Amino acid sequence: MDRIDTSHSVWLFDTDRMRFRRAPKGTDLDAPSIDSDWETYFGLEIDEETGAFTVVLNEDGTRLLRSWREVSPEPRSPADATTELSVEVLRNH
Repeated sequence: MDRIDTSHSVWLFDTDRMRFRRAPKGTDLDAPSIDSDWETYFGLEIDEETGAFTVVLNEDGTRLLRSWREVSPEPRSPADATTELSVEVLRNH
């Protein structure tokens, strides 16, 4: 189980089952979770230099979540909060 802390959440990655869950800070992570708390993922890319990480949500790699580790060297603004990215939107910019 891998863990990534962000300013608002704790991300848990079950690398054996390729699933993750995100819980608000302060949540009891030792409490039992249900299967619907977890979401399948297809890849995780971590930029050690910036603290950014990207979760690939589908096999095609067209749905992504991007966020930053809490220990990121640069403070993040609310506009930099976790968001889902669409490859189609990115292609059109």
